[in-house]
Order: sequence, then C-alpha cells, then structure tokens
Amino acid sequence: MPGLYRRIFVLFLFGLLFLGASGCTKPPETAGPEYVIKVGSNIVSPDQFAAELDLKLAAYPYALKKNPVEYNQMIFDLVSILSEESVLLAAALDKGIQVTDSELDAAIAFQREDYPEDSFEQMLLENAISYPYWKKSLKKNLIIDRFIQQELKNKIEILPGDVVSFYKRHLSQEIVADEQKLVSNLRMEKSQESYDEWIMELRTSYPVDINKNALTKFLIKMENNKGHVND
Repeated sequence: MPGLYRRIFVLFLFGLLFLGASGCTKPPETAGPEYVIKVGSNIVSPDQFAAELDLKLAAYPYALKKNPVEYNQMIFDLVSILSEESVLLAAALDKGIQVTDSELDAAIAFQREDYPEDSFEQMLLENAISYPYWKKSLKKNLIIDRFIQQELKNKIEILPGDVVSFYKRHLSQEIVADEQKLVSNLRMEKSQESYDEWIMELRTSYPVDINKNALTKFLIKMENNKGHVND
C-alpha cells in the first residue's frame, strides 16, 4: 500500500541527517531505553533495527557496503518502513487491538501448512531468521493487518457507481465472478488508493521520533563531494 507517504518520509530523513535540518531527538541520559525510532510507547531499539538491517542485507546478492550511497538509501528505506509500522502499532495499541495466543498459534499453523516435516525450520535457517524473531514478526503483522482492516478497509464507502465501474474494468477476470468477491476486491482497491493520505493523517496523531545519534551509527559517512568512506 505505501507509496507517496514513504517517498516523502525518505526525503525528510535525508534532509534531516545530511542537510543539517533540526528535529531529530537527542535523548537525555535519563530518557529511558535507547531507541532508533519511537512512536508513543512503541520503540525500535538499536538491536531490533540491527536485526531488521541484517535481514535486508541478506537479500542482496552483493556487498552493498561497497556502494555507500546505495547502502545509506537502503537504511533510509528501512527507517521509513519501521517508522510506518511503529505508527500503526502505536495506534492499534490505543484502539485495544490485540492478537491472542490461540489466534497466533492458528496463524502459525496456517503458515506452516505448505511446509512438510522440518522444511519450515530449514527455510528459516536458509534465510538466517530465528523462529522467535519470525513469530514476533508474524504477531506484529497480524496486529497491523487487523488495525488496517478495522480503521481503513471497513470504513471505505462503496457506492453503486463504484461497483459498476469496477465490474466493467475487470469484466474478464475471476474477481467479478460473484458479488461478494467483487465487493471485497473493490474495497481492497479503494483502500490502497486511500492509504497514503490515511497514514499521513494518522502520523499527525502519532508523530515519529527518530534518534539521530543512534541512526547515524548505522550509516556510512562520506567525505563531502568525494564519495569516499570515512574511516
């Protein structure tokens, strides 16, 4: 779903860290747990950020650090993704949205259905993902999905004209085979169209606090106008 919002946020980060703009937080020593990103009571600690970063780096087929510009852009993208998740999680917490242990167990069982015997564990191992980390991420995603369903998708207004237009545009596709599926897919489409504006409005109620000092430790510093990595 994210599009315009993420691009704007990445540009904001770039200016904040490299063009000398003010606004990032330098927390006092008594401010509590160290964090890279904080939204309300929801924080992304340096260890959590490092774990997410390791996963992204593992997906690259080459040594990304050899290209500092591309590497730093990837960091900014990660900050944007995790900031957005933090906004959604903080808002979901305020709405009382939770995932019970039984719901999580059911979701885990569903995810494992396509993996015979120990192939699921092998898949995690091959991708350098620990089971506790995967389980925690799954729960986080379930909470976010439930919040988006409740606060965005379910509140999308479906007008008769929307149904007619959607039907005509997808006449030859299976998604218009029955009315329930058609309305469900139409609601999804309209939710995607509304997402960027919705998340930007949500962010005004849940501002993102980025710890500039903590984030800078993950970036490759370069000399001005030379592109060389500083020692």
